[in-house]
Amino acid sequence: MKLENISYSAGIYIEDRGFVICISVPLELYVKHFSKKPRNKIVGHIASFDLNPDRICMVIVNQQGKILDIRNEYFPEVTSHGFPREKAMHLRREAISKLVTYASEHGVEHYVVERLSKPRGKAKSKSGRRKQSKFAVREYLQQMQVLVPKVGGKLHKLNPAYVSIDAIPLSKKLGLDIHTTSAYLLAIRYIRNRRTKRNKN
Repeated sequence: MKLENISYSAGIYIEDRGFVICISVPLELYVKHFSKKPRNKIVGHIASFDLNPDRICMVIVNQQGKILDIRNEYFPEVTSHGFPREKAMHLRREAISKLVTYASEHGVEHYVVERLSKPRGKAKSKSGRRKQSKFAVREYLQQMQVLVPKVGGKLHKLNPAYVSIDAIPLSKKLGLDIHTTSAYLLAIRYIRNRRTKRNKN
């Protein structure tokens, strides 16, 4: 692939530590250079994600639903007013790549994420933050569609209805934050859906 055939955008931003150069390149090129091959054998574990504009929460469970590991990535600065879009995209891509790589190195085969709901008519989001959240989730999903097969995994998109509501009381019992609990509940929903399909067959 020749460099002159690759479309990209670049920006220079000022931070406390000095100047920061942020370059946005095609996702396929990013994955080629930033993702790693899994070190460990895939054993069928499940990694479930709660995706937000300022954080990604990942819970790894076994096929029985027992929590094996928890990994969260935080980048609250991306939601501040005026934060460069390209830089926010870079931080999110870097975070999701790190988590998917970690999961693949710890026996994960199934990657579970929420399925974006389809827009109803001409109705708009209730707030700018909700729009930002959907944009971020769509961004994550596009990347995971490339990343997950590259590490030998399978991507599953589930309806997240009521997961956030159910996570509120359960989070206190588990001693986890609501976002991490939501990721866990999504994994449990995947396991139950899979069992239901097997029973029907």
